[in-house]
Amino acid sequence: MPAPKKHKPYPGCETGGRPRKYTTEQIEAFADELIAWMKIPTNVWFKDFCLDKDIDPDLMKTWSVESEMFSGAYRLAKMRQESRLVNGGLVEIYNGSIVKFVLSNAHGWADKHESKLSGDASNPLAFLLQKADGESKGLVNEG
Repeated sequence: MPAPKKHKPYPGCETGGRPRKYTTEQIEAFADELIAWMKIPTNVWFKDFCLDKDIDPDLMKTWSVESEMFSGAYRLAKMRQESRLVNGGLVEIYNGSIVKFVLSNAHGWADKHESKLSGDASNPLAFLLQKADGESKGLVNEG
């Protein structure tokens, strides 16, 4: 909402919208703090960082779009989190089910179930009949 007529825009609202709660300098300070926080081996979950700093966890994604410095810190923190989860899961520090859940939801990991059979889903026997047809011809002609 713009300022009333003949009134200067409110600080932070020069381009419209509500004023920013955090300045660029504050966001960059949070980036430095996030990197330092993730260097502590027991820190894994970003929400704990946000709760310690009294900030909304959803701001991290917003800040990573707004600030190149925070974006780099956030990516680095995600890589460190992923590494800690994998290594902690391998040596059974963390519950494997939780590790799998977090890696699939926060880091894009997925179980791959590959089928060696292929064929027509509407006619599942076609593949077997085609395979049997191709292999049985040799049996008849050999005799």
